Amino acid sequence: MGNQKQAVLELVETHRGQGRSVGEVLGSVGIARASYYRWKKGEGEKKGERQSTYELTGEERGLIDEAKAKHPQYRHRRIQGVLQQKGIYLSASAIYRHLKELGQIEPYERRAAPWKSPRYEVWQRNLMWGSDWTKLSVGGVRWYLLTVIDFFSRLIVAYDVVPTVNAGNVKAIYQAGLNNQGISIHSESKPKLRVDRGSPNTSGITQEFFERLQAELSFARVRRPTDNALTERFYGTVKQEEIYLVGNYPDEISAREELGRYIESYHHSRPHQSLMNFTPAHVHQLNNKSLLLQQLQEMKKTTRDKRKAYWAEKQKIDQPALEGECPSKGPSHSVDPGANTEAVFQNQQPDSQHESPTTNNDSLHPSILSH
Repeated sequence: MGNQKQAVLELVETHRGQGRSVGEVLGSVGIARASYYRWKKGEGEKKGERQSTYELTGEERGLIDEAKAKHPQYRHRRIQGVLQQKGIYLSASAIYRHLKELGQIEPYERRAAPWKSPRYEVWQRNLMWGSDWTKLSVGGVRWYLLTVIDFFSRLIVAYDVVPTVNAGNVKAIYQAGLNNQGISIHSESKPKLRVDRGSPNTSGITQEFFERLQAELSFARVRRPTDNALTERFYGTVKQEEIYLVGNYPDEISAREELGRYIESYHHSRPHQSLMNFTPAHVHQLNNKSLLLQQLQEMKKTTRDKRKAYWAEKQKIDQPALEGECPSKGPSHSVDPGANTEAVFQNQQPDSQHESPTTNNDSLHPSILSH
C-alpha cells in the first residue's frame, strides 16, 4: 500500500502541472481528498500505519537492553523501575513488548490472591512499623534476621542478626529503630509496632517495655499473614535475592556485612512497584505521596515530549515535505508496481481546441490502485 500511496502523490503532482485539479485526479482513482492530504502530510492511511509518537526510540530500546543485561532476572516492571531511577519513564507494556520481540521474557500465569490485602492507614513515615524474624544459616548453625520495616516507605529502619530471638531482642530492635529515625523515647508520638503472637512479642517483659514507652504494640490475628503483609513480603524478597543464593554465611561478621549490603541496595537501588517504582529511601526522605505523583507525572511528560520530538524530526528527514514544491517538468517516474501512471494519462493531454482540462474525467483510469 505504501508504493500505491506514493504513486497517487506523484500522479496528482504531475497532472496538477498539466492543468488538472486535485479533485479531478483523485475522483478518477477513487481516493478521498482527506486521505490524499493525510498521506501528503505523512500521517499514514490509518492508525496502524502511522509512525506512533509513543513508539520506542532506538535510544530507549538500547536503555532497556542495557538494564536487562545488568539485571537478567528482572522482568518488565522491574526494568521500568531501573529506568525510572535514571529519570526515564517508559510504560511497562512497551518494555514487555520489546523484551518479548527479543525472546527475553516469558508470560506468566496470574494467580488470584487467597484473600484481600489489608489497607494500612499510613500517610507518612514513622506512623506504623512492622517487625518479625526469619531463619538463615551462619557457620552451618541456625541464626535469625530480625528487622523493623516502615509501612509507609518500606524502609528497613533497623535490623540485626542474632543466634536466638527473645524479648530482649524485640526491645533492642525497636529502640534501635527509634534511634535511627531520631525519635526520642520521650516523644508523645511513637510508631505503632505490628507483630505476630510469638512468645518474644507476648512476653511480660516486652509488654512492660512498650507500656513504659507509651508506644502501641499491635498484634496480628492468628493465621492471618496479611495482617503483617509488608514485613512478610520483605522476607520473601530477601530470601529469594540474598539468603537462598548465599545458602550459608561463614560467620556472624560476614552475615552482617552481606545482609547490610543487600539492605543498602534495597533502600537505594531496587525499584519498588508498590511505591510507583521509586526506592524506599527516596519515598522515606520525601515523605509525601502527592509529591511522588507529581514527580512521576513530570517524568512521564518529559519522556513523552522527547519521544515526540524525536519522531517528528525523523519524519522530516525520512519524508521530505511536498508542500510548496514546484511540480517537476517532464515525465514522471512513478513507483506504482501495479500500473504505469504515465501511460494512464499519456493520451489525455489537454487540447485547447477541443476540451477544457477540467471537464474530461473519463480520461483518468481507476486502475492505479488495482494492484
